[in-house]
Amino acid sequence: MSKEIRKIGSNIDLKGLVIHQVVKNSGIRQATIKHAKQLLRIEEKEKVFIAKIYKSYFDNSKPYYGIFANENPKFKDQLSSYLSYPDFYSFSKSATEHYKQVIGNSPPATGGFLIFAHFTNTDKNFDYMLVMTTTNKDGFVVSETDLTIQDIKNLDLSKIDVACIINLTKWINIENKQDLDSSTYLSFAKGNKDISYYFMSFIDCDNKTTKTESTNRLIRAIDSYCTDRGYEREDKIRKRNEIYSYCLGSLESKKEIQLSAISSLMNVEDPHDFEKYAADEKFGVSAIINGDKAKLRPMKFVTYKDKSMTVEFDAGLIKDGKVVYSPQKKQLTFKDVPDKLASQIPL
Repeated sequence: MSKEIRKIGSNIDLKGLVIHQVVKNSGIRQATIKHAKQLLRIEEKEKVFIAKIYKSYFDNSKPYYGIFANENPKFKDQLSSYLSYPDFYSFSKSATEHYKQVIGNSPPATGGFLIFAHFTNTDKNFDYMLVMTTTNKDGFVVSETDLTIQDIKNLDLSKIDVACIINLTKWINIENKQDLDSSTYLSFAKGNKDISYYFMSFIDCDNKTTKTESTNRLIRAIDSYCTDRGYEREDKIRKRNEIYSYCLGSLESKKEIQLSAISSLMNVEDPHDFEKYAADEKFGVSAIINGDKAKLRPMKFVTYKDKSMTVEFDAGLIKDGKVVYSPQKKQLTFKDVPDKLASQIPL
C-alpha cells in the first residue's frame, strides 16, 4: 500500500466497523435484512475508507448541525445503551432492525447498505459514531456476499447524501453538564429529500440551532477565515459589509440565508473554500443559516469619507452604547473615547 494511502487514515482510530444490508424495493412496504456475520476486520483499507468519508462529509456534503429531537428516541436509546454496555455488533443489528421498521412505513423508500463506524479522530481527540446509507453506485464496492469493502482504488465520495455523524464526546459532556459552551453534538447531511426524510426519522435528528447561535457561529467563522487567509483590513471590512447586506436582504425578503452564497461573496476566486471552512465541526455553520438581525448588525462597518472628515467604526459599538446616533438631531456621539484618540483632539 502506498505511503499516500497510509497517510490518509493515520488520524483514524477505528474501534468498530460493520455493514448490514436492507433489501427493499420502491412501492412496497416489506423489507428484509441481511446482517453481517461479524464486524469487519480493521486494517489500513478500512481506516482509509472512514477517513475519506469523514473528509468528504465535512468538505462537500453541506451538513446541518443539531441534536436528537426526542420525538422517536429509539436510536438514541440504543446508542446510549451501547456506550454503557459496549457491544458494537449487537448495537448495529438492533439499529438496523429499527431502520427496517422506519423505511417499511415509507413505500417509496428503497434499501441499501447501512454502515456503522465507531472511531476517534486523533487530531481532534473526539469520539464519533458514523451512520450512513449507500449503494454500490457511490464509487466503491461492498460485497453482497460477505458485506465487506472490496475496492477503494476508485473511491469517489465527493458528495455523501445520507449520513449522520454524532460527536459522542460532546454529547456525553453536554448531557453531563461538563460542556456549557456547546449546544449541538450531531450533524447530518440531508441529501435527497425523499431519502433524508426517513433517514432523519430513523436517527431522530433535529436542526436545533438558535438564531443567536447560528449567527454567532457564522461571524466567528468569517473573522477566523479572514485572519487565516491573510485578508487586509480593508478587504475584511468590504467582505463583512457585502455579507451583511446579503443576510439582511434575505431576512427582509423571507429567503433562506445560504452558506454557499456567503462563500461566493467571501472568495470569488474559490467560491467553495469558505463553505468548506465554515462547515467544519470547529465552527459548525449549517448549510442554511438561521439569521438573527440584531446579532448580524456588528458584522457591518460604518464608513464615510469626504474632504474634511473620515469616520469608520464597527456597528456593534452602537449596540454596546459606545456610539449613539440620533436620527432626529442627525448627531453621532462617541463615548469612552480611547486615550490615544483623545490625545489628538485639540482643546
